[in-house]
Amino acid sequence: MPSIAKSSLADAPVSVVVPVLNGARWLPDVLGAIRAEVGDRPHEILVIDDGSRDESVEACRRIGDANLHVIDGPRRGAAAAVNTGLRLARFDVVAQVDQDVIVQPGWLDALIDALCDPRVAAAQGWYVTDPAAPALARVMSIDLEQRYARIGHGVTDHVCTGNVVWRLEALRQVGLLDETLGYGYDNDLSYRLIAAGYRLVIRRQAASVHRWRDGVAGYLTQQYGFGYGRIDLLTRHRNRLRGDAVSPPMMMAHPVLMAAALVLLLCAGLSWLLARPVLPWSLGAAALLGLLVAERAAAGIAAARRWRDPAALLFPVVHLLRDLAWVAAMARWLTRRIAGAPLAPAHSMHPRAAQRRVMPMPVAEEP
Repeated sequence: MPSIAKSSLADAPVSVVVPVLNGARWLPDVLGAIRAEVGDRPHEILVIDDGSRDESVEACRRIGDANLHVIDGPRRGAAAAVNTGLRLARFDVVAQVDQDVIVQPGWLDALIDALCDPRVAAAQGWYVTDPAAPALARVMSIDLEQRYARIGHGVTDHVCTGNVVWRLEALRQVGLLDETLGYGYDNDLSYRLIAAGYRLVIRRQAASVHRWRDGVAGYLTQQYGFGYGRIDLLTRHRNRLRGDAVSPPMMMAHPVLMAAALVLLLCAGLSWLLARPVLPWSLGAAALLGLLVAERAAAGIAAARRWRDPAALLFPVVHLLRDLAWVAAMARWLTRRIAGAPLAPAHSMHPRAAQRRVMPMPVAEEP
């Protein structure tokens, strides 16, 4: 276990890894916030472009910062892009920030301070809700804040990429991110770090704002990916069927109950066609759907009161859509497994991953 003294981290140099795919509209704010956080601390900012078709690369280079390096990434998904940055990083403390996450003042110092405990391999910040964001984005953000609030300020069993500071030595010990995974690679890494004897923590004072995807279509696409990636994850970590601190058991149960309700509705339809009793099947489906709505309504009311935002009252509608997206992902995952299709990160990152060309990693600029 590493033993880095607190004094060595107060002004420790830091590598910041930012994976990018078509993130030009956010990057000026994202990189501006990062540069403000690192200040006079020795640092490097590694932007790993994963095949952007917009002006992401140009937006980075227009900044004209000698410490900012644009790397032509491997175009094999987010995990491979982040790993590229980790392999190139020159410093033992590595911050990883997503292309749509804007860190707030004090974010970096709070997370680096958490690494003063030599048992801690990773410290994650706290996503806060932007009150000016559209209603759907606020629903997603409040939902996540509510789950973080249950964890509190302390130890967790899952830190997500995009809003985290790592001890690079610990990542090298467990083998970096698994590049065969799409969504879920951060869960997988977290579980492996814990298995290696490290601790993971959340720091509430390390705030950041996540620019969530726009519109219902973007939300459903993202949730489909989360659902698909979660099943890939569970095939490797079967002891995580109940989820983790960020994805608690009831959240994990939601898509399963939705799938059961849909099966019951299908049985009701078949019974009607065969002139058999429909009511038992219909009542069973109604009971399951009612349970899901009631659970989300209670959570939404509690969240609306705590965060004083009526958008949380949309939890039942939005999260039933999420359940349907996860059920679709479960069905697609099963058909691929039955057909013997190999595991691929693009399966849970569709449709953006489909834009990538798989190719060796040429480096455009090296730090």
